[in-house]
Amino acid sequence: MFCSGCGGAMTDTRYLNVPVDACDACGGTWLEEGRLKWIIEIGPKSLPADRVKQLTTYSRAMAPSYRLGEDETRRIVKCPYCIGIMRPVNYSANSGVAIYKCINDHGVWVPKDGIDRLVLFIDTWDRLLRENGTYYAYLAQLERKRFLRKLNV
Repeated sequence: MFCSGCGGAMTDTRYLNVPVDACDACGGTWLEEGRLKWIIEIGPKSLPADRVKQLTTYSRAMAPSYRLGEDETRRIVKCPYCIGIMRPVNYSANSGVAIYKCINDHGVWVPKDGIDRLVLFIDTWDRLLRENGTYYAYLAQLERKRFLRKLNV
């Protein structure tokens, strides 16, 4: 299988015990249909503390962005199964994490460190919701359902 982002070779690996295909050249990850949902469910409980620290280190050069950058929206990513152009989706509309979805529902491709950033985003939301009351939990469930529905459209 070839990488959707750069065309390099993909290797079978695991991310938090979920089987994925990772690119050796660009670090992108291919997730077949349904595997992103598994990661969203188990990820916040499983991300190692050293990885969280690495991802949350602030630097002025990398100011946080909540929109997809122009390089993400203009990037051409092709599905390894049907060779169709995949469309970029911003998780939760404001996370800044680009997820490219196959228009024929073969799966999704996530750029390097995207899955870690997504899991960290979900973990932060979960902690915020626990601290600020149960009425926010309903909003998080709706947001997840909305995003997963957007992936299935």
